[in-house]
Amino acid sequence: MPEIPKTIVDPEIIRNPFPTLALLREHAPVFEDESIGVYFVTRYDDVKALMAEGKILSRDRRLAPGFTPPPAGSWAEKMDEQGTGRAEGEDHRAWRARLSKGFTPRAVARQEQQVRDVVARFGDPLRGRDGVVDLVDAFTNPIPNTVISRIVGIPPYPDEEDRFRQLAQDVIRRFFFMADEENIRRGEAAFDELAEWVGKLALDRRQAPAEDLVSDLIHGNPDDPMTDEEIVIVIAVLIAAGSETTTLGGTNALRLLLKHPDQLARLREDPSLSRGAVRESLRFDFGTIAGSPRFASEDFDLHGVTIPKGSTLMLSAAAANRDPRVFEDGDTFDITRDNREMLTFGSGPHYCLGANLALQEMACMLDSAIGFLPEGAQLLEDDIEWERIGLMERPVGLPVRFS
Repeated sequence: MPEIPKTIVDPEIIRNPFPTLALLREHAPVFEDESIGVYFVTRYDDVKALMAEGKILSRDRRLAPGFTPPPAGSWAEKMDEQGTGRAEGEDHRAWRARLSKGFTPRAVARQEQQVRDVVARFGDPLRGRDGVVDLVDAFTNPIPNTVISRIVGIPPYPDEEDRFRQLAQDVIRRFFFMADEENIRRGEAAFDELAEWVGKLALDRRQAPAEDLVSDLIHGNPDDPMTDEEIVIVIAVLIAAGSETTTLGGTNALRLLLKHPDQLARLREDPSLSRGAVRESLRFDFGTIAGSPRFASEDFDLHGVTIPKGSTLMLSAAAANRDPRVFEDGDTFDITRDNREMLTFGSGPHYCLGANLALQEMACMLDSAIGFLPEGAQLLEDDIEWERIGLMERPVGLPVRFS
């Protein structure tokens, strides 16, 4: 039997985790990393089943060993106490029903047009560019944040958009698994500022509804109206999740296509593959060995390993998404693959509510990119700077030589 590493929280493994995840998937499908006190679950069937489990596992991160509460009275504390992230069963279904009022067919059609308009705003000026272009700075970073601000209802003023973008990115980083103290504290301060901003917007929309998500959530549930605190928490979650993670997804999709020119050529030949290309990039590499953390509410056994009550489990979508039991030749990047079973957006009742919006947004990015990327565009991979946050490494930039 191959030697199992004592820990997978190693810079070299985090940079390229897939050989190690494959080793664990075959020989230690429930792996206790004692250095951080986490059980990693790596086989597809186990990850999918546990993502939907709500009795022996909880999503309430306050159950994690060593959990440090946010400052009393802060919005981060309110998120922990009232947020949708820990709701289960009927409470969770009720939350989803209320949130669905923001994703009616009319709202989705409005959002689709907003996505197209924003992508064109940032993609069109890149046509005919010369030299080296950082596609994170010019394209994949501003688009998701601008999209979500339009959808929510933030006024389209440049200074406000820039500040909104920074706040959204800081907030989501506060909730990354194993985030460092600096990101946690900065995120808590950003959450407080963002909450004040959204609270004022909600007050305006209660008096004067508009064509935006805040208005839909406020006025779409007359039999079960949301409080101001609930509106702020929900919008903060959607803003944070719809900014940083979509930026990362769009960046990785472009990086992978540029690293696999045969796949980029195939996409140029058939642009209808853009949505499949996005899904394949999310399956192939989302930039983290982690996935969905869960917390054991009682003792249970899995593959002969007893997981004690109070333990932290990491349901590794990165490992599951390459499980050969489900994905043939899973270490190959193939945009024509049937990848509907990938678990990057979760599974079961907790499947990401904004998945369709994120997929559409990233597919629209690729549609634009194949229009402005010249033939022979070169990814300067050695010049990419990487930032590590907890178990995630993300490219800070994506330098591409256009000519």
